[in-house]
Amino acid sequence: MVEIKKIMVNIQFDGASLRALELAKDLAEKYNSQLVVFHEIVDVYMMKKVAASFGMPVPTDTEEKSKKSALEKIEDLLLDFNGNRKVIVDISGRVKDTLPKFVNEEKPDLVVITDEYEYISKKVNVNTLIVK
Repeated sequence: MVEIKKIMVNIQFDGASLRALELAKDLAEKYNSQLVVFHEIVDVYMMKKVAASFGMPVPTDTEEKSKKSALEKIEDLLLDFNGNRKVIVDISGRVKDTLPKFVNEEKPDLVVITDEYEYISKKVNVNTLIVK
């Protein structure tokens, strides 16, 4: 039997990524794997970048509030998952740049992503399941 100790899934709260999360949860339960849920808050990153280019301040609690909101949403989505899990919420860039970085750090046995990010599978040396 194939051994999958850690599964990483990228979610952006759209329909396809929510399907990817459900599939990743099912696989994690089947293989008794750790589930790592990754979410990049691109909107805040872009807002900070644009604000800086115009010399405008961004409220200091924007990142904290955005991370807290995302974590709450993710925890709600994981209520039916009783296994080992880790949630990563990041605001440091775009998914195309940050997901490969976190995949390399977490070293999962399987990454579950949507077809929107299929090109990322070429940037990581990990088995990848692509969900449409």
